[in-house]
Amino acid sequence: MKNNLMKIAILATIMAFTGCVSSSGPQGNISAISKVAVVSFSVSDYGGSVSSGSIGSTPVADLINSTVTKMLNDTEDKLGSKWNVAKASAFINNSGYHDLSSRKTLSVFVPQINGKEMAVFTQVSKEIKGGKIDPQTAIDLCKALNVDGIVLVFSEWTSKTGGYIPLTKALTKNVLTIWDSNGRQVTKKRVDMMGKKTLGFSGVKAVNENTINEWSDSFNRAMDKIMKSI
Repeated sequence: MKNNLMKIAILATIMAFTGCVSSSGPQGNISAISKVAVVSFSVSDYGGSVSSGSIGSTPVADLINSTVTKMLNDTEDKLGSKWNVAKASAFINNSGYHDLSSRKTLSVFVPQINGKEMAVFTQVSKEIKGGKIDPQTAIDLCKALNVDGIVLVFSEWTSKTGGYIPLTKALTKNVLTIWDSNGRQVTKKRVDMMGKKTLGFSGVKAVNENTINEWSDSFNRAMDKIMKSI
Protein backbone atom coordinates (compact mmCIF):
# COMPACT_ATOMS: atom_id res chain seq x y z
CA MET A 1 0.00 0.00 0.00
CA LYS A 2 2.79 2.43 0.95
CA ASN A 3 4.61 1.66 -2.29
CA ASN A 4 1.48 2.40 -4.31
CA LEU A 5 0.94 5.71 -2.53
CA MET A 6 4.57 6.64 -3.15
CA LYS A 7 4.22 5.83 -6.84
CA ILE A 8 1.10 8.01 -7.08
CA ALA A 9 2.87 10.90 -5.35
CA ILE A 10 5.89 10.61 -7.66
CA LEU A 11 3.62 10.49 -10.73
CA ALA A 12 1.72 13.58 -9.56
CA THR A 13 5.01 15.45 -9.08
CA ILE A 14 6.25 14.47 -12.54
CA MET A 15 2.95 15.63 -14.10
CA ALA A 16 3.20 18.98 -12.31
CA PHE A 17 6.70 19.65 -13.61
CA THR A 18 6.19 18.36 -17.16
CA GLY A 19 2.60 19.47 -17.76
CA CYS A 20 1.43 16.03 -18.88
CA VAL A 21 -2.15 15.79 -20.11
CA SER A 22 -4.30 13.19 -18.37
CA SER A 23 -7.72 12.04 -19.59
CA SER A 24 -10.41 10.45 -17.45
CA GLY A 25 -14.06 9.51 -17.68
CA PRO A 26 -15.96 9.01 -20.93
CA GLN A 27 -14.29 10.15 -24.14
CA GLY A 28 -17.15 10.48 -26.64
CA ASN A 29 -17.67 11.63 -30.21
CA ILE A 30 -16.23 15.13 -30.10
CA SER A 31 -16.17 15.34 -33.92
CA ALA A 32 -19.95 15.92 -33.92
CA ILE A 33 -19.46 19.25 -32.12
CA SER A 34 -19.05 22.38 -34.22
CA LYS A 35 -20.06 25.19 -31.84
CA VAL A 36 -19.31 25.48 -28.12
CA ALA A 37 -19.78 27.87 -25.22
CA VAL A 38 -17.77 28.12 -22.00
CA VAL A 39 -20.62 28.13 -19.49
CA SER A 40 -18.59 27.72 -16.31
CA PHE A 41 -15.15 29.14 -15.54
CA SER A 42 -13.88 29.09 -11.98
CA VAL A 43 -10.63 29.55 -10.09
CA SER A 44 -9.93 28.38 -6.55
CA ASP A 45 -7.23 29.47 -4.12
CA TYR A 46 -6.91 25.99 -2.64
CA GLY A 47 -7.14 26.24 1.13
CA GLY A 48 -5.92 29.81 0.90
CA SER A 49 -2.51 28.50 -0.14
CA VAL A 50 -1.82 31.41 -2.50
CA SER A 51 -2.76 33.86 0.25
CA SER A 52 -0.86 32.01 2.96
CA GLY A 53 2.69 33.27 3.40
CA SER A 54 2.22 35.89 0.70
CA ILE A 55 4.02 39.22 0.68
CA GLY A 56 2.26 42.06 -1.12
CA SER A 57 0.12 45.11 -0.45
CA THR A 58 -2.86 44.10 -2.62
CA PRO A 59 -5.26 41.44 -1.26
CA VAL A 60 -4.77 38.16 -3.11
CA ALA A 61 -8.51 37.92 -3.79
CA ASP A 62 -8.36 41.23 -5.68
CA LEU A 63 -5.37 40.01 -7.68
CA ILE A 64 -7.14 36.82 -8.73
CA ASN A 65 -10.31 38.73 -9.61
CA SER A 66 -8.22 41.04 -11.79
CA THR A 67 -7.11 38.20 -14.07
CA VAL A 68 -9.96 35.66 -14.31
CA THR A 69 -11.89 37.50 -17.04
CA LYS A 70 -8.80 37.70 -19.27
CA MET A 71 -8.20 33.99 -18.63
CA LEU A 72 -11.72 33.28 -19.88
CA ASN A 73 -11.18 35.41 -22.98
CA ASP A 74 -7.89 33.65 -23.72
CA THR A 75 -9.57 30.26 -23.30
CA GLU A 76 -12.37 31.21 -25.69
CA ASP A 77 -9.75 32.26 -28.23
CA LYS A 78 -7.95 28.92 -27.88
CA LEU A 79 -11.22 27.03 -28.34
CA GLY A 80 -11.83 29.16 -31.42
CA SER A 81 -8.95 27.38 -33.13
CA LYS A 82 -11.10 24.22 -33.24
CA TRP A 83 -14.74 25.29 -33.01
CA ASN A 84 -17.07 28.20 -33.44
CA VAL A 85 -17.43 29.78 -30.02
CA ALA A 86 -20.46 31.49 -28.53
CA LYS A 87 -18.68 33.93 -26.25
CA ALA A 88 -19.80 34.55 -22.71
CA SER A 89 -20.05 38.28 -23.42
CA ALA A 90 -22.82 37.48 -25.90
CA PHE A 91 -24.91 35.24 -23.61
CA ILE A 92 -24.23 36.63 -20.14
CA ASN A 93 -27.70 38.24 -20.15
CA ASN A 94 -29.43 35.08 -21.45
CA SER A 95 -32.18 34.25 -18.95
CA GLY A 96 -32.09 30.56 -19.84
CA TYR A 97 -28.42 30.44 -18.91
CA HIS A 98 -28.96 31.98 -15.49
CA ASP A 99 -32.19 30.08 -14.79
CA LEU A 100 -30.25 26.82 -15.08
CA SER A 101 -27.49 27.92 -12.69
CA SER A 102 -26.95 27.11 -9.02
CA ARG A 103 -26.52 29.58 -6.21
CA LYS A 104 -22.78 30.19 -5.75
CA THR A 105 -21.92 28.81 -2.32
CA LEU A 106 -18.41 27.59 -3.12
CA SER A 107 -15.34 29.78 -2.56
CA VAL A 108 -14.39 30.18 -6.20
CA PHE A 109 -13.56 33.19 -8.35
CA VAL A 110 -15.54 33.63 -11.57
CA PRO A 111 -15.31 36.20 -14.38
CA GLN A 112 -17.33 39.39 -14.20
CA ILE A 113 -18.81 40.20 -17.61
CA ASN A 114 -20.74 43.41 -18.17
CA GLY A 115 -21.24 43.66 -14.42
CA LYS A 116 -22.56 40.09 -14.06
CA GLU A 117 -20.87 37.03 -12.64
CA MET A 118 -20.58 33.90 -14.74
CA ALA A 119 -22.77 31.11 -13.42
CA VAL A 120 -21.88 27.91 -11.60
CA PHE A 121 -23.95 24.76 -11.88
CA THR A 122 -23.22 22.90 -8.67
CA GLN A 123 -22.83 23.50 -4.97
CA VAL A 124 -20.60 20.46 -4.57
CA SER A 125 -16.85 21.11 -4.45
CA LYS A 126 -15.90 17.76 -5.99
CA GLU A 127 -18.22 18.37 -8.94
CA ILE A 128 -16.97 21.85 -9.81
CA LYS A 129 -13.37 20.63 -9.56
CA GLY A 130 -14.15 17.67 -11.82
CA GLY A 131 -16.14 19.63 -14.41
CA LYS A 132 -19.33 17.68 -13.70
CA ILE A 133 -22.80 18.89 -14.58
CA ASP A 134 -26.23 17.32 -14.53
CA PRO A 135 -26.81 15.79 -17.99
CA GLN A 136 -30.23 17.42 -18.37
CA THR A 137 -28.72 20.80 -17.49
CA ALA A 138 -26.11 20.27 -20.21
CA ILE A 139 -28.88 19.49 -22.72
CA ASP A 140 -30.87 22.57 -21.68
CA LEU A 141 -27.82 24.85 -21.82
CA CYS A 142 -27.01 23.71 -25.35
CA LYS A 143 -30.58 24.54 -26.38
CA ALA A 144 -30.62 27.91 -24.60
CA LEU A 145 -27.32 28.98 -26.14
CA ASN A 146 -27.81 27.29 -29.54
CA VAL A 147 -24.55 25.32 -29.34
CA ASP A 148 -23.53 21.68 -29.87
CA GLY A 149 -21.40 21.50 -26.74
CA ILE A 150 -20.70 23.26 -23.47
CA VAL A 151 -17.29 23.67 -21.83
CA LEU A 152 -16.56 23.79 -18.11
CA VAL A 153 -13.16 25.00 -16.90
CA PHE A 154 -11.71 24.80 -13.39
CA SER A 155 -8.29 25.97 -12.20
CA GLU A 156 -7.04 25.26 -8.70
CA TRP A 157 -4.26 27.60 -7.60
CA THR A 158 -1.64 26.70 -5.04
CA SER A 159 2.14 26.87 -4.67
CA LYS A 160 4.92 24.32 -4.39
CA THR A 161 8.11 24.48 -2.38
CA GLY A 162 10.76 21.85 -2.92
CA GLY A 163 14.24 20.88 -3.92
CA TYR A 164 17.55 20.98 -2.06
CA ILE A 165 17.03 24.73 -1.85
CA PRO A 166 13.33 25.12 -0.86
CA LEU A 167 12.24 27.57 -3.55
CA THR A 168 8.57 28.40 -4.00
CA LYS A 169 6.78 28.53 -7.35
CA ALA A 170 3.20 28.85 -8.54
CA LEU A 171 1.27 25.66 -9.30
CA THR A 172 -2.08 25.29 -11.05
CA LYS A 173 -4.23 22.18 -11.48
CA ASN A 174 -6.45 22.67 -14.51
CA VAL A 175 -9.46 20.69 -15.71
CA LEU A 176 -11.48 21.14 -18.91
CA THR A 177 -14.58 19.10 -19.71
CA ILE A 178 -16.86 19.20 -22.74
CA TRP A 179 -20.46 17.99 -22.72
CA ASP A 180 -22.56 17.51 -25.86
CA SER A 181 -26.17 18.40 -26.63
CA ASN A 182 -27.27 14.90 -25.58
CA GLY A 183 -25.98 15.45 -22.07
CA ARG A 184 -22.92 13.25 -22.49
CA GLN A 185 -19.42 14.10 -21.32
CA VAL A 186 -17.29 13.71 -24.43
CA THR A 187 -13.91 14.68 -23.00
CA LYS A 188 -12.20 15.47 -19.73
CA LYS A 189 -8.61 16.69 -19.65
CA ARG A 190 -6.37 17.72 -16.78
CA VAL A 191 -2.94 19.35 -16.75
CA ASP A 192 -0.98 20.39 -13.65
CA MET A 193 1.49 23.14 -14.49
CA MET A 194 4.29 24.83 -12.55
CA GLY A 195 5.08 28.52 -12.84
CA LYS A 196 8.40 29.47 -14.40
CA LYS A 197 9.71 31.98 -11.87
CA THR A 198 10.81 31.60 -8.27
CA LEU A 199 8.47 33.62 -6.05
CA GLY A 200 10.07 33.05 -2.68
CA PHE A 201 11.70 30.70 -0.25
CA SER A 202 10.34 28.06 2.17
CA GLY A 203 6.71 28.89 1.42
CA VAL A 204 7.05 32.69 1.79
CA LYS A 205 6.33 34.23 -1.60
CA ALA A 206 5.75 37.53 -3.35
CA VAL A 207 2.17 37.75 -4.61
CA ASN A 208 1.48 41.07 -6.31
CA GLU A 209 0.36 42.70 -9.56
CA ASN A 210 3.38 41.30 -11.38
CA THR A 211 3.68 37.82 -9.92
CA ILE A 212 -0.02 36.89 -10.09
CA ASN A 213 0.66 36.27 -13.77
CA GLU A 214 2.72 33.23 -12.75
CA TRP A 215 -0.56 31.48 -11.99
CA SER A 216 -2.52 32.79 -14.98
CA ASP A 217 0.41 32.06 -17.32
CA SER A 218 0.75 28.48 -16.06
CA PHE A 219 -3.01 28.08 -16.60
CA ASN A 220 -2.67 29.34 -20.18
CA ARG A 221 0.21 26.98 -20.90
CA ALA A 222 -1.87 24.13 -19.50
CA MET A 223 -4.77 25.07 -21.80
CA ASP A 224 -2.39 25.06 -24.78
CA LYS A 225 -1.42 21.47 -23.95
CA ILE A 226 -5.04 20.46 -23.48
CA MET A 227 -6.06 21.95 -26.84
CA LYS A 228 -3.25 20.08 -28.59
CA SER A 229 -4.46 16.84 -27.03
CA ILE A 230 -8.09 17.16 -28.19
